[in-house]
Amino acid sequence: MSATFDILGMGWALPKTEIDNDFLHKEVGLRIPPRWAMSRLGISKRYTCLSKEYIVQTKNADPVEAMKNAIANGVTPVTLGAEAALMALHRAGVRPDQVGMIICNCDFPFVIAPGAANYIAKAIGVGNGPHMDVNTACSSFARHMKILGDTRPEAWPEYVLTIQTGCYTTRTSYAADSFDGYIWGDGAAAQVCSIKHQGRLKVEPMYFETDPSGVDDVKVDGVSHFIQDGTKVREFSIRKTVETFEAIAAAKKLYAEDVYTVTHQANAVMMKSIIGHLHLPEEKHISNVREQGNIAGAGMPSAVAQHLDKLKKGDQIVYAVIGAGLAWGGGFMEVR
Repeated sequence: MSATFDILGMGWALPKTEIDNDFLHKEVGLRIPPRWAMSRLGISKRYTCLSKEYIVQTKNADPVEAMKNAIANGVTPVTLGAEAALMALHRAGVRPDQVGMIICNCDFPFVIAPGAANYIAKAIGVGNGPHMDVNTACSSFARHMKILGDTRPEAWPEYVLTIQTGCYTTRTSYAADSFDGYIWGDGAAAQVCSIKHQGRLKVEPMYFETDPSGVDDVKVDGVSHFIQDGTKVREFSIRKTVETFEAIAAAKKLYAEDVYTVTHQANAVMMKSIIGHLHLPEEKHISNVREQGNIAGAGMPSAVAQHLDKLKKGDQIVYAVIGAGLAWGGGFMEVR
């Protein structure tokens, strides 16, 4: 059984360049119309590290060139992760030099080695530590929380910084027959965690598993675009999210109408299906995908971070996320 600990502060970051559905259809040339994006995905806009000019001119035919464009724009997974981390630290009232460990997810690092955790540590002024990258794509928040929950209390530094960051638009095809452009956005999320200090959220990580038979269902190789078996992944995601919510509710003896829920921010239509299957109150489902697209591992924790000020002491949150692997995980949080 995993130990509980606290999140003292949460942060998020998005690039400044917004791409809405009309831009993708009218200027980039995606044949699928915006009404399809809204009816099938429920996403109206997203943010990118790329320039609009680059997307229009190249359709991002070469992801290597996309990384160069992002670097020229000064927006990378490291800069987004650092921005989210500084927000989380500020909200927690913790200095960077007090952080003893960083655990970071970066699915598509622009630099293969060393890991993004060390680059972010250097960027924000965190000193020595067992900083590491732990990547499980869109399920990374659950993986990071489970690692901490399974860590012996005496092995914890005073503060741990967990970060989920990625620039998925660098691996997105904007060719005319593609619909991935309507899905992906870039962004980051970060959490300041401690087992020694009480914070805004008490966290109880409960589940994390992978099914290696699904390794080829969602993947990106070293230099190519994102690909997935959309129908298979959608069915798996809905089924596993429902099962995870049900398992957590049973273990914690929770009633749907009493708790907030939050899932991987894949798309709004999928989330609506999940809460319909479970008869969850829609007004208590936390989401941000409509306004910022699917930002992978950063989506779910950024949604909580953006809604946390609206929650009151004693409110409970059940989270469940799905990622490549295929991987899934979830747990329980309570507002302090």
